[in-house]
Amino acid sequence: MTDADFHRAIRRIRWRHCLHYTVQALVMGALMLAGGNKVAGGGSPQPVLASWPLLLLLGALLPLAGVLLYLISRRLTPNLRRPAEQNLRVYQSRMLLRNSLLSLLGLPLLVSYVFTRSLLELASCGVLLLALCLLTVPSAKTYQRWLLS
Repeated sequence: MTDADFHRAIRRIRWRHCLHYTVQALVMGALMLAGGNKVAGGGSPQPVLASWPLLLLLGALLPLAGVLLYLISRRLTPNLRRPAEQNLRVYQSRMLLRNSLLSLLGLPLLVSYVFTRSLLELASCGVLLLALCLLTVPSAKTYQRWLLS
């Protein structure tokens, strides 16, 4: 793999990283907004009390999904005997799983928005995901550090 090919692959991974955060934020927001009307409304006189079983289920499944994503991402390790293209694919897969795990941090803010309808929670979720996207941008240096770990 030439140096130009390597940098082109890193740019492609960086582009997919930003695209992943954008798509996941839009999907999480759309699902919360669509499901939030059914959860919080429900025709009950106290909508927050009527939706506690769903919140309990979400609270139990969220850490489970996080642990599962973390365990899978830890198994994606570099191997210097592999061709460079395969190591880049493994690195991209690890970044995708890590991004999915970090994006779960925005769910409590979205759930809070469903109940309070305060735009502050929605805006803070967007700022959180944007900050995570910018702080975890893959680069050639981070790839090489991962490769040597």
